[in-house]
Amino acid sequence: MKFKNKTLLTFLAFLLSILGLIGPGFWDIKSPNLIRIENDRLTRATLGLRINPNHLDLDNKFKNSKMPSKDYFGKEIAIAWAKNFIDQVKIEQRISRVYFTQLPSDLNTYEIIDKKKIFISIMLPLLLNGNEKVSIERSNLIMFLKQKNSKKLKKYCLKYKIKIVNCNNINSLNNDKFETLQNLLLSRVNVFPISMMLAQAIVESGWGGSRFAQKGNALFGQWTWDKKKGISPTGIDKPSFAVKSFKNLQDSVDSYILNLNTHPAYSKLRNYRKLIDKPQNFEGYKFARYLDKYAIIGFKYVKKINSMIKKNNLEKFNSLSFKLEN
Repeated sequence: MKFKNKTLLTFLAFLLSILGLIGPGFWDIKSPNLIRIENDRLTRATLGLRINPNHLDLDNKFKNSKMPSKDYFGKEIAIAWAKNFIDQVKIEQRISRVYFTQLPSDLNTYEIIDKKKIFISIMLPLLLNGNEKVSIERSNLIMFLKQKNSKKLKKYCLKYKIKIVNCNNINSLNNDKFETLQNLLLSRVNVFPISMMLAQAIVESGWGGSRFAQKGNALFGQWTWDKKKGISPTGIDKPSFAVKSFKNLQDSVDSYILNLNTHPAYSKLRNYRKLIDKPQNFEGYKFARYLDKYAIIGFKYVKKINSMIKKNNLEKFNSLSFKLEN
């Protein structure tokens, strides 16, 4: 009799799973390991498909589409993916090149612990990629300085907002002026600690749930005086600014890093960075002491960022790197 009951229960469970009324959790089946993706951009198009994303040609049509996570890979999968991502970070301190173009539009409906994991899992590759781009620029810059490549160095001057007339003709600079230019460029083309950047993204975007982050991919609350390029804040009578919008999340990260590397308000931050010999020794809470100009609340903002770093143990992410390509 017991055998028959067990057989009946198994048959019913199988039937319910076919009908979609119960899922993998019933069978204690581990969720698919979506983290094992190299050199592909993970978007809403790929996550909705139950096949290996490594073999997909991504469809640009679906990038930045306004769909909640339940419509493209389900909350259970999202939570399992984020948990898997964080667990693997603990084990090997290396992450895959998985880039989201936009945040899930239903992020605010998740339990806070799951929302945090998903946001961190989405942000870490973007931040690491932003730093990697600057690191490559810095390596090239050092080479161009040695060559005194006037054409290339002029591009760096323009991008990093160095107002030196003699950038037009590097070869005409005497040794002292060239050394000044060199030091200024090297002080601006450099990376930042992941922990500080992640803490700012959390605070500025409300763990990815803010209107600016959801509608404009704005992760860091950067202002623009051209209202056509951003989203106007509510609760302010005729605001003179807007929060700058971006085509995708990576553009927001890259713009933020460039802002920290060029704006006069963060010169003390960059000067402090020069005192540390290697990026591996960067600590977010020490860097954050120089963010008092980032928000109108001044040093309260510094405390807010440092509290976020400490409360969520974000310093552990500073030593992350990408997995090696096959």
